[in-house]
Amino acid sequence: MFCPWWTRNRGGRPKGRSACRAPCAFWHTEPTDKPVHITSDGPSNILMLQNLRDPVTPSFGALRMRTALDGRARLVTVDHGGHGAYDANGKGCGDRAVTAFLLTGHRPSADLRCTA
Repeated sequence: MFCPWWTRNRGGRPKGRSACRAPCAFWHTEPTDKPVHITSDGPSNILMLQNLRDPVTPSFGALRMRTALDGRARLVTVDHGGHGAYDANGKGCGDRAVTAFLLTGHRPSADLRCTA
């Protein structure tokens, strides 16, 4: 089974296990649910948080989802690597936006880009 270099063990510690999705490509059953078509219709209280260099959920996927959701969502992009973006890497801008959303339900008025 092939797994990308970032999923291999280094120094005895497993790295990025969830990034290795190679087995899914060879699963022998059909999906149980039909794919969901994302549109601009529906609730408009979505806040998305994305690291720029996330090996598990690449930022281009977040941009495509944000485009599909249109005005329903706001995207907070954090200039960081890794998969955890909230309260994981000390990036105050992203943490403040998410905490405010969780406490008040208010999203930023526009997408945010949090730099290092």
